[in-house]
Parts: sequence; C-alpha cells; structure tokens
Amino acid sequence: MPRAARRFRRGEGAFGLIVGLGVLFVVVVACVRILPLHIRGNEILDAMNEAANFGGLKAPEKLQMDIYLKAQDRKVPLKMEAIRIERSGSYITISAQYEQTADIFGYKYVYRFDKKVEKPVF
Repeated sequence: MPRAARRFRRGEGAFGLIVGLGVLFVVVVACVRILPLHIRGNEILDAMNEAANFGGLKAPEKLQMDIYLKAQDRKVPLKMEAIRIERSGSYITISAQYEQTADIFGYKYVYRFDKKVEKPVF
C-alpha cells in the first residue's frame, strides 16, 4: 500500500473507540443507578403477592405492616398510608404507590411504582 494512503487511515479508529467507551460508561452508570430501583420494586411486588396469599388468614392491618416492613428493609420510600388493602367478596386487592428518583449526570429519572395485586381468598 502506498505511504500516502496509509497516512490518512492511521488513528481513525481512535475517535470511534473513545466515543464508544464514553457511551458504554454512560450506559453502565445508568444501569447501576436504575436497575436497583426496579429490583426493589419487584421485591415489594413479591411481598404484596405473598401478603395476598395469606389474605384469608391475617388481618388487613397485619398484611399492611408486613409489606411496610419489607419496604423499610429494602430502603424503599413506601409510606404506610400508600398501602391499600380491600376485601370484596372472595377476593383481596392490595395496591401500593410510591416514587423514587435517581440522578444520572444531571438527568432525574423518576421510578413510579403503582402496582395492584388481586387474588382469591381461601
């Protein structure tokens, strides 16, 4: 290959590598800050499902306290008043709502948890 042709190709991949590494860094930081919010939200949803399974055996106040304590263990900003438990006929409905914010390089990501579990009571 002629020397002049090689001169224009040298170093062209370095800029792409730097941009790629920058994008990768941003994605990794975003995942490290956002994924725990979703994981904790799923743990609260699991606690709501478990509480609904025992809906016929425990009082609503006890179920509400179980979910609240699970949220406090996981450092989730779920308030006791935001957990609603309703029994209608042979079904129990548990709903909970909260918001949590993650700051990613100045961008505010708001995770909104608004879930509802409805199961039959045995």
